[in-house]
Amino acid sequence: MAKQKLSDEMKKYGYVFSLKKSLISFAAMFTFMFLLGRFFGLLNAALFILMAAGAFLLPFFLRNTYKNRYYQKKFSDLNIYMEQFLYSFQKTGKILMTLKDVATLFEDKGMRLVIEDAIYYIEHTYDERNVTEKGLAIIEKEYNCEGLVTMHGFALWTEEFGGEYSGSVTILLESRRMWADRVYKLMQMKRKKRSDIVLSIIASLALCMGIYYMSRKMGVDVSESPVAQAVTVVVLIMDMFIYYLADRKLVGGYFDEDEKLMGEKEAQEAYERYYGYKDTVLGRMAKRSLKKRLTRETEKCFPRWLMQLSLLLQTENVDVAILNSYKQAPCVIRPPLLRLIGALKKDPSGRDAYLNFLSDFNLPEVGSAMKMLYSISEGSGGDSGEQIKDMIRRNRQLTDKAKQLSGEDAVAGMYALFLAPQLTGGAKIMVDMLLIFTVYMSRMA
Repeated sequence: MAKQKLSDEMKKYGYVFSLKKSLISFAAMFTFMFLLGRFFGLLNAALFILMAAGAFLLPFFLRNTYKNRYYQKKFSDLNIYMEQFLYSFQKTGKILMTLKDVATLFEDKGMRLVIEDAIYYIEHTYDERNVTEKGLAIIEKEYNCEGLVTMHGFALWTEEFGGEYSGSVTILLESRRMWADRVYKLMQMKRKKRSDIVLSIIASLALCMGIYYMSRKMGVDVSESPVAQAVTVVVLIMDMFIYYLADRKLVGGYFDEDEKLMGEKEAQEAYERYYGYKDTVLGRMAKRSLKKRLTRETEKCFPRWLMQLSLLLQTENVDVAILNSYKQAPCVIRPPLLRLIGALKKDPSGRDAYLNFLSDFNLPEVGSAMKMLYSISEGSGGDSGEQIKDMIRRNRQLTDKAKQLSGEDAVAGMYALFLAPQLTGGAKIMVDMLLIFTVYMSRMA
């Protein structure tokens, strides 16, 4: 069953089974394992175990290789799609026309097939609501990226409500560029980390071989000792497994994938639980955990809501724009947004209604935005559209910086795998030194 799952996964990443290609791959692995084993003086039994381990790990190495190529290709396609979608939508203002324009840029596979599926769904579905939104969701399902969802949401909103949207397109293009630059930098960091781990393994094995060379100079060759043979095989297999773990961890991570965002019902229930927890030890712990998730989702969704609001503010005042934004607002924003709308109906000029919006989550960008909206509602602000766009731009820059640091931390967190070969090599050197000392002392005796 496990083999079938691995085979299916490799097919997903573009691996096409070929008997000739498989034989060449296994032959290359056997040759490498044979030469490596002989280099360390392994006898036939130990050599067989090492070659068997190499053959077992080979499909997993291939999976990592194809998976990495697969995600790099998906990133490249998505990067082109997002950039061209925004430029085309800026000209047409129509999602279907934009999709048809962008589809012609791709070959007859991969991204093009997904776009054509979305176009077909939009053009041939008549008995459902929100057809265009569901059509775009086909692309979002295949390319799970936060920036893609934001871009599609902006296009849906603009197509429905209109307004001057060129400034918003500029912001989204800048956001796409920051994402692409961040991913390119992450790719470079991962390549370097992979090279560092390979060098760490080579350095460790070179030191181990140095001990054998020194012992032979002393006339004390312990490489054929059963203990030395066993330790050598274990260390070589462990080093291969260390590289496999590192390679697996360094694959992907280019799409800002996050856990699935809350739906409307889930968000409503989450807020009801949040405000309903009792003031007990367990209640406070559960509330802190839920607050952390709500805060994380709000950070991702708040700029999207602000962009929708900036379009509405071109034709409506602040109160009406906030009311009309509820329909398309991200689900996690809706419960507090509903309370804000209720408070504004009671006191349209009330400052507290703005300042209390999402105040439980201690997000400086939210507080700054709501103060600005209150200023605009009172007529004391400047150009509302430009103010909001500037704020969205600052928020996206902060978000980009945070994600960049998160990517760097994830790669830096692999330092243990960089050190692991030194530990396995050190253990082997200690065993070899002990064997050398034992043999030498027995000869002296």
